[in-house]
This record gives sequence, structure tokens and C-alpha cells, in this order.
Amino acid sequence: MRITERCSQLLICVLAVTIVAGQQSDPRGIFTADQAAKGRLAYEKSCGRCHTLTLMGRQGNPDERPAIDSLSSADRKFLADFDDLVPPLAGKRFLQRWGSKTASQLVARFQEAKFSFKEAGLTEDEDIVRITAYILQANGAKPGSRPLTRSTETAINSVIE
Repeated sequence: MRITERCSQLLICVLAVTIVAGQQSDPRGIFTADQAAKGRLAYEKSCGRCHTLTLMGRQGNPDERPAIDSLSSADRKFLADFDDLVPPLAGKRFLQRWGSKTASQLVARFQEAKFSFKEAGLTEDEDIVRITAYILQANGAKPGSRPLTRSTETAINSVIE
């Protein structure tokens, strides 16, 4: 074989590998920046009341925001049933519990929680998916061009940087 034929074959192989690699799905970027931004707003008016605006949950610290005494009587009653303790939605404890699960499992859990609250403040079902995108972003995941859906089967730990 001549050198030019060998180079041509090598170039074709490199291009084929590049094309195949480009077609494989990257587990990162499973939500868009727009979803996370809208999710933050939805979180703050719903989940954030109990899980706090920092997503770190309620641990009984007096500086947690929003302050318990600023919440509705329904929210205060709910919190009292749990001794004012609510698990975090960000950080090491959250990732230990949810990291090996999929984004769709997290969306499903938030959907269940939504029905626990009469005053959830969520205006549409898509808010649950958006809140999930925001929580993933708050835990270190980077947005991409693919939108998060209820059926995104990507493991949470695989998108956390």
C-alpha cells in the first residue's frame, strides 16, 4: 500500500470514530439553563419555604430563611410535625441519599411532595421538572442543550461536578 492510501484510510478511521463519539450521549447537561432559572423561582415560592432558600433544609438554626414565624400556619403546622427539621436538597447529605438515583426518580419524589401541600404555589406541573433542574444545578450539575424531562434516566452523581 502506498503512503497516501494509508493516510486516507487512517483519516477515514479517525473521522468515523469522531462521528460515533459525537453521537454517543453525554450524561452531562441533562437540563437547560432556562429550566434551572425558572426552577429557582418556583422553588423559592414553594419548596424553599420549608427546605430554606439555601436548599440546606431546616436544622433548627434561628438564622434559617425564611424564618419559621414568617410562614403560613399550614407550613408551620407541617414543620412542627417534624420538629422543625427538614432534610437538605443540596450538599453532601442530599447527594449521599439521592446521588445513585436517577433524575426521573427525583422528579417523581418532588411530584409526590407537591401533593402534600395545599399551598404549594406551583402553577403548572412543569414546575416540578424545573425545580429538579434547579436543585441539580445547585448541587454542581451544569446545564446543557437537552431539557430535563420526567423520564430522564441519568444518575444524579453522573452529572455532578
